[in-house]
Amino acid sequence: MKNYLLILIFLTATPAFAQIENSIKKNTSGMYGQGSQGGIYVYDDGTFALFGYATLVLGKYTLTDNHINFIPDIPKQAFTILGRKNPKIKGGVKFTFTRAFLDDGPTYLKLDNDSLMNTFEENYDGGASDYVSNLPYHPETISLAHNTVNHLYRYNTNSFKLDSAYNDFLLFYHRTISEQRPFSATIKTEKGKTVLESHWDEFRKYESGKDTEFETFLNNYKKQALKDKDVKVFYFNDQLKTAKGFNHLSEEFSIFDINNYVLDEASNKFIRKDIYKKGTDYSKALVSDYHDESYILKYDNIDVDEQTLTDFGEVKVGTQALFKIADQNKQTDGNGLDENFSTPKLMQTTEVQGQQPTIVAPTKVEKPKLKKKKPSNK
Repeated sequence: MKNYLLILIFLTATPAFAQIENSIKKNTSGMYGQGSQGGIYVYDDGTFALFGYATLVLGKYTLTDNHINFIPDIPKQAFTILGRKNPKIKGGVKFTFTRAFLDDGPTYLKLDNDSLMNTFEENYDGGASDYVSNLPYHPETISLAHNTVNHLYRYNTNSFKLDSAYNDFLLFYHRTISEQRPFSATIKTEKGKTVLESHWDEFRKYESGKDTEFETFLNNYKKQALKDKDVKVFYFNDQLKTAKGFNHLSEEFSIFDINNYVLDEASNKFIRKDIYKKGTDYSKALVSDYHDESYILKYDNIDVDEQTLTDFGEVKVGTQALFKIADQNKQTDGNGLDENFSTPKLMQTTEVQGQQPTIVAPTKVEKPKLKKKKPSNK
């Protein structure tokens, strides 16, 4: 009888607890700031957005008593590979590495059964938004690894099977940052205002409507991020600008629509319907500038085959590097392939200039940097 009574109490109390929690969320929700130093937006649906100079991190939170616990989102894996069929490449494959492989390294790769090697030779002169390497053969597998001390991933190595249907690959390394570490804050009230006190210093709640433009940006970015969460197909122009057309300051969520394009099978490019002319050779057609979406390339996500943890204290890294200092000024032919390549299996060609495509958080926004407290000398 006591057990039935306990169950009855639990069942009747649960809705009450839920109502209390929802009430706390509504009272806590809103935008909090640190003057011009950055801030945090707490939503009543259990999610948040932490923002600062060049930083925007989304995540979830939980409430316990007078504490709020923030758990920022991080990408599911450290690396992403997208692939497409490029008719201009007559043999081998083309790899385009985004700049994070160099800027936030060291990073490494392994092709088939070769040794693990550096992506970039030490002191490689960077500055490009992406780097292209053409191989005269098609690897069956590629493993990508990083050796960054402060990363937040459980596994630092991702392995992929490279489908023979694709010969043009985009490779992304998703670095993690300190703002993506879980943190907590104490909820206080000072002079009638709600304050969140955390290791990021105090966040003071704004009055509603104080920064409606930025609030619109955050709300729309959050909605778009949710839509993009499980996307498997990506569209870019040939300067690798993501073809979304989404404006985070408007309510227009479907500006880009691939149905407005015609697939030209010979070039495997999507041509905007209003400029498409049947019988035209589009193999050499290029967009006029970074934001031009006249010609679109479709890339498919390559699922990760295995995630592992590489111990760089035990694994020997080969002396080779895919991108070598001596090869930085090599020229390529019209197919993007080095005219003089021969026996070396690994070969780097030229850098490709253009803006880096971004498909994952954290996203860059122009907001002041979050101010950190100095660590205590305990």
